[in-house]
Amino acid sequence: MRPFTQKKALIILLVVGFLFITWSIFYTSQERTELTWAEYLVRWVLFPLQKAANSVVSFAVDTWEAICSLARVHRENYELREELVRLELRLAQLEGLKAENNRLREVAGFQTETDLQLLPAEVIGRSPSPWMETLIIDKGEKDGLVKNMPVISKEGVVGRLLRVGPNSSEVILLTDSRDGNSMSGVIERTRDLVYIYGYSTGRKGYCLVKPSDLDVDIRVGDRILTSGASLHFPRNLVVGVVQEVRGHDDVFSREALMKPAVNFSRLEYVFVVKD
Repeated sequence: MRPFTQKKALIILLVVGFLFITWSIFYTSQERTELTWAEYLVRWVLFPLQKAANSVVSFAVDTWEAICSLARVHRENYELREELVRLELRLAQLEGLKAENNRLREVAGFQTETDLQLLPAEVIGRSPSPWMETLIIDKGEKDGLVKNMPVISKEGVVGRLLRVGPNSSEVILLTDSRDGNSMSGVIERTRDLVYIYGYSTGRKGYCLVKPSDLDVDIRVGDRILTSGASLHFPRNLVVGVVQEVRGHDDVFSREALMKPAVNFSRLEYVFVVKD
């Protein structure tokens, strides 16, 4: 009996609901100025939910747009940084080319200012040994070079060719202290003859200057030039400047330290004297 009653009640409820919906549709479809109590009820119940849903949707949309905007800004920032790096590299290349052109212009200018027959060469290597002071240049036998030819720069004397290969050569610097690496010079102020040797003890990169006679007057600040007495170096090329004078008793103990006119660590181009 109970299941029948529940079934009957459900049927009645469905019929009432259907009639209510039909009446609501018919009633609300007519022109009117006020809402029905059912519409008020539905609006009162759904409005907070709709407002909350709109807020959630609006927040989600704003958040998504912010994320997209941030990603776009990040991508643009990355692209701008890449472009900045490319521009900096390009600027460095242009500055390097400008400096290279200036150096080549100086080389060409020096070559035309002198009567010497000079062959310009680029420094392509340096000796890693602390006991040898040498450079490698990109000219050799095919360019007419032979051993012991003088090597100079626009600042002064560099050294001489120690070994000559087909396409490159080794230059021994005047500061190298190996036996046989010496040359004669003159004090510019007095024209007194001196002898110049590589210096192996004490200050690296200096030369030892010994007077040829006890009467030679050598002082700090004196500029030393090539004498022309050597078979290799032409006369009056700058060799260096005296920095210190030691001993005053006899010609054997008297000597001076000379700083070369050329900064060997910065050499990029040199000239080989061919005549």
